[in-house]
Amino acid sequence: MDLHERLLVQVSVRDVYDAVALAGHPGSGLVFTGPAGHDAIRMLRRGGYDGPLLADRRRYAGSARVRGTARLSADWIADQVEAGATAPLTDSGYVGEGDHESLHTILEQAIRWADAIAVLPVHARWVGEDRGSLLRTVTDYGGPVALVVEDGPPYRPVALPLLSAGVAALAALAHGAEWAAIGVREVLRHLYPEPHEVRGGWRRGGARSAFVPERLEFVPVERLGEGTCGCSACHGRPLRHLAGAEEVAVNTHNVKVLHRLHNRLLRATHRERWWRDLTEAANAGS
Repeated sequence: MDLHERLLVQVSVRDVYDAVALAGHPGSGLVFTGPAGHDAIRMLRRGGYDGPLLADRRRYAGSARVRGTARLSADWIADQVEAGATAPLTDSGYVGEGDHESLHTILEQAIRWADAIAVLPVHARWVGEDRGSLLRTVTDYGGPVALVVEDGPPYRPVALPLLSAGVAALAALAHGAEWAAIGVREVLRHLYPEPHEVRGGWRRGGARSAFVPERLEFVPVERLGEGTCGCSACHGRPLRHLAGAEEVAVNTHNVKVLHRLHNRLLRATHRERWWRDLTEAANAGS
């Protein structure tokens, strides 16, 4: 039950009754989001689910997010272990632009737990201009980490696990990341800057978006075009039928299509080249 090359589905605790259906792909697994994530893990383990399960407390997000210098909770780690998590995730705070103190504090605290994954929710500059510093610090630390990258300019993929990602999760896997997680809904595919301003098409909350593989992007269901989808959820129907579908139907389409891409990635001989060709084709068709 390891995480090797897994494309996980990140959901909220309220998705617990649909979660197993969304993670039916052999290379999948689940990340439950929120302070009750360990309870959701416990429920699925008692129900017999034996795939990878993680819990992301997400203290780093929202207007009340904490800074990365905050003390990590030993109880949060213990609760995940007791519930049957594949590996415990730290309940890290946010690492702002140039905040080396927060970065080092998270990593130094995480050393206390041998199997814990240090969650690093970082400002976009850490994967841009400060990329070298981030990678050197993570390498010096030596333990497992998972990035959450705040919304910002496009960046070159980083070969580190990702939480709360969109298509960047596939890019990370193509460039050598151990695993990655794609959010099942928009708010779980982003780490929004705070204070948040609505710009550039961001749509928070329960807005439904469908993944269009030809474009390699999530598109609001009301803006879907004429194309059809042959996934096992859509059965060749026009994608625009999802505009009138329940959220679980949209999410099911998304995971089916994404995991089909994941299968193709795993079969690719040269994964970085495969991803580059895929993105170039998507850009040419947009």
